[in-house]
Amino acid sequence: MKIGLCTIAFQEKPLEEVIDIAADYGFDGIELWGKPPHLPAEYDESYVKNVRDMALRKGLEISAFGSYVDPLMPLHQKHFEEAFKVAYDLGTNLVRIWSGGGPSKSIVPADRRLILFRLVSITQWASFRNIRLGLEMHNNNFTDSVATILETIEGINQSALQTYYQPLARSDADEPHAAAEKLAEHIVNVHAQNFDENGKGCPIADGVVDYARVVEILGAAGYSGYLEVEFVHGNNKLEALQRDRDYLASLINAVDGDTLKDLDIEPV
Repeated sequence: MKIGLCTIAFQEKPLEEVIDIAADYGFDGIELWGKPPHLPAEYDESYVKNVRDMALRKGLEISAFGSYVDPLMPLHQKHFEEAFKVAYDLGTNLVRIWSGGGPSKSIVPADRRLILFRLVSITQWASFRNIRLGLEMHNNNFTDSVATILETIEGINQSALQTYYQPLARSDADEPHAAAEKLAEHIVNVHAQNFDENGKGCPIADGVVDYARVVEILGAAGYSGYLEVEFVHGNNKLEALQRDRDYLASLINAVDGDTLKDLDIEPV
């Protein structure tokens, strides 16, 4: 597993500065926030390729393009094709997408059907271009639960469509560790968020979600992707960022060490 920084964590800073922070604080890669000022509102090939080059010069991989496209938006095909161009120019094959539709418990049946119908063709289109799609697991979207995420993935039934994992601070949300177990084989990226008993965001090591357990679940499922810091909580954001990064690194090292032990291989 690798450690990533979502540039939205420092949305108040210029992107070049965020890239410097990611490199200086020991991250393996970055997920590009798909909104201004980190990405222009209109597709700009030269800008996007410059972002790729800045990251490469700092030894960073672009882990994903964090787009905001969803199958219910007007001109959805145009926006998806543009998102795929951005991903290609960034040098990543992973595009984060949204389902839209509002909360799954109150979604209009016609919207539910339309989301699934359009995702079939969108996923086929992505697959032909070796693009992977990661559904955002998020409140106020159809994919706000394990059941609806699995319904979507299993209904589309194409390997290019997978899901992000992030715990949801909602009274009726899935228990986060059970969610990780049920979704593990479909997870393509992780937004490592945590929150206290009141649902308030907090450092990754301090909340109700036991990330040691989550990482063990992911490791057992063969997950080798990113654990990403999406938001930083604390009075000193850089100190908080370092703490989050080091905590995730310790969990990955523990899982990797156990794997080597099981295989009777001495760590280097």
